[in-house]
Amino acid sequence: MALFAVDKPLGITSHDVVDAARRRLGTRRVGHTGTLDPLATGVLILASNSSTKLVPFLSAEDKEYLAWVSFGATTETLDAEGPVTEEAPVRFSRKDLETTLPHFLSLTEQIPPAYSAVKIGGVKAYEAARKGESLHLTPRPVKYLEVTLLAFEPAPKTYRIGPSPNGWEITPVKGRPAPGDAGTQVKGRPAPGDAGTQRGRLVQLPRALGTYPTAVIRLVVGSGTYVRAFARDLGELLGTKAFLSGLVRTRVGRVGLERCVPLEKIDPEHPLEETQALSFPLVQLSHAEVKRVLEGVPLPIPAQGYVALVDNRRQLIAIAEGDGFKLKIKRVFKK
Repeated sequence: MALFAVDKPLGITSHDVVDAARRRLGTRRVGHTGTLDPLATGVLILASNSSTKLVPFLSAEDKEYLAWVSFGATTETLDAEGPVTEEAPVRFSRKDLETTLPHFLSLTEQIPPAYSAVKIGGVKAYEAARKGESLHLTPRPVKYLEVTLLAFEPAPKTYRIGPSPNGWEITPVKGRPAPGDAGTQVKGRPAPGDAGTQRGRLVQLPRALGTYPTAVIRLVVGSGTYVRAFARDLGELLGTKAFLSGLVRTRVGRVGLERCVPLEKIDPEHPLEETQALSFPLVQLSHAEVKRVLEGVPLPIPAQGYVALVDNRRQLIAIAEGDGFKLKIKRVFKK
């Protein structure tokens, strides 16, 4: 099995990344575990060959983002693709913004963007939107686990970012970034006062559409949550218009951006281990239990929820779901 964690670059589609990986890995069987828009960067997990069986499980993992939300304008796509289609005054304070953000933690449904892959009557919403047609989009289930304001500036501003025990953080850029600095990777949190050095990862933002007040917000969300819809709705709650002016996906499940490699450095000899990517608890099986799993027989193990079943070499055998009394096999990976 073969998983690869890629740092998706700015300006290309997730499908472009898959195509490049197919050429590099020498196989057509490559998929990804969650689309990133062209103007977004960050964690994109690729699965090749038999690892494509893991895609439904990895796609369902929680995801962490750093989102740049600009206020006072909007676009058709709700991101920085442009052009600006409408402007509105910005009359709220940072305090108003901080007070509004907790609203999303109790949100359970949200209308997806018009430019999205949601299908209505077999037609994708973005296909209809490009033709100037409008589909009636109904609210979809969403889950917001964390919404934290990290910065609020008069205009979009780039930062260095790095992991911390509480999630990915931002650090102001001091001085002029060195050429080719955007892909610098570090482990651990940038040291205080160290932002002007090569520590941290310099974020690449899309071309700014104007000088609009911009917040940087750390989000942890469940599968199916559109960050562009978050930007739209946040603007409405604050009495203005808003759009997503930058987005970095910093984590998918257990896989953080610090573990990702540039697209051109995918190495077929060094895949990501499946058990390192899955957030399910591991259950190690005996030889006899492995045999029963391969035969599709439920195991009398009192686990709750999804678990990853591994053999004595910690190789993934199957994904199972427990009801507290026994495990029902959901997908077998080894024969």
